[in-house]
Amino acid sequence: IRFTDRRERFARAEVVKLLKPGSGRTEPPCPYFGRCGGCAYQHLTYDAQLIAKRALVQETLERIGGLKGIAVQPVLGMKDPWRYRNKVQQPVGWSAAKQKLVSGFYREGSHDLLPIDDCLVQSDISVKLINRTKELLEQYKLRAYDEQRHSGWIRHLLVRTTREGKALLVFVTKSPDFFKEREVVTTLLNEFPALIGVHQNVQPANSNVILGRQWRRIAGADDMEEQMGPLRFRLSAGSFFQVNTLQAEVLYNTAKHMAGKGHRLLDLYTGVGTIALWLADQFDEVGGVEENPQAIVDAEANAELNKIENARFIPARAEDFLNELDRSAGGSDLTMIVDPPRAGCDPVVINAMAGLSPGRIVYVSCDPATLARDLKLLTAKGYRVDEVQPVDLFPHTAHIETAVRLSKS
Repeated sequence: IRFTDRRERFARAEVVKLLKPGSGRTEPPCPYFGRCGGCAYQHLTYDAQLIAKRALVQETLERIGGLKGIAVQPVLGMKDPWRYRNKVQQPVGWSAAKQKLVSGFYREGSHDLLPIDDCLVQSDISVKLINRTKELLEQYKLRAYDEQRHSGWIRHLLVRTTREGKALLVFVTKSPDFFKEREVVTTLLNEFPALIGVHQNVQPANSNVILGRQWRRIAGADDMEEQMGPLRFRLSAGSFFQVNTLQAEVLYNTAKHMAGKGHRLLDLYTGVGTIALWLADQFDEVGGVEENPQAIVDAEANAELNKIENARFIPARAEDFLNELDRSAGGSDLTMIVDPPRAGCDPVVINAMAGLSPGRIVYVSCDPATLARDLKLLTAKGYRVDEVQPVDLFPHTAHIETAVRLSKS
């Protein structure tokens, strides 16, 4: 290896020469492997990936969380770990070498766009729809966004799909205008019967944040329905939903098992209400808290769609809601579920959660490091870790979801 970055506590390096392949090494099927910053584990067999991810969770809990002697269960993986993503967001740029508009993903550790015509973890309809859209944008001379100059128009193409093969397409643009809108959109709707809605999101900021606040429905449906287990979920183009529907079922069933049956359930970072509604049949009262107001609208619609009457949803930041909650709302008959973003829970949230003294906490995490940090804080406040179950929602990548059950010591 050749070192590329040395720090006080860690170093980064790149492979110069492979001397002897490990037992789990395989030939990556993706032609972009090693250049694209996405699927970093494709050089491992899928069984080897699951073993590596379990070891990652175990090591991180011990090193960062100080949690010794915790038995991490084997990772729950997929039978077919390909074409699983129900959502893709591809940045768009201009290739001077090819003299054409391109889209793809950033090279690892950079904002250097790698043009991609296929991605083996995306659905076929997503790939075909994005490729055809690029052709039309180039045909009508619509300019790609240049983040260095903060100029151009089309920034990203976003596609959301369902298990039935339906699709929503979003043009993420720098400005609200859309030259040749009718020609582009009419062509796509005619050529793709599965395309049920086309939207525009305007992001004028000179920022790496993909989506802006301004939305416009151009044609078709405002949202789409996805079937997951016994439930149906209404999804708007920008709302959060796990990108792997099959494995989301596995994750939510894991959380359901960990939560058990009880009187009251409080779901923080509820999004469109997926976990809250998934567990609603095991509790008398269910509450979901989410700061995104559009997600709350979707959550309420999802409760109505599934005729679930014991759940209500509150639009608020988790820390604000907990700080305003009367301490009498806590107690042993309260179960709490948290599924925070990658940054984990704010310490204010951890303190407020522990202050309510729920009998059980289920923590669903997409980042082992922030999970370990937060578990360390919770165990210091009188909770013990009972069960750790990783679930592979992102095959061939370094990412791993983990569900943890905690109870009062």
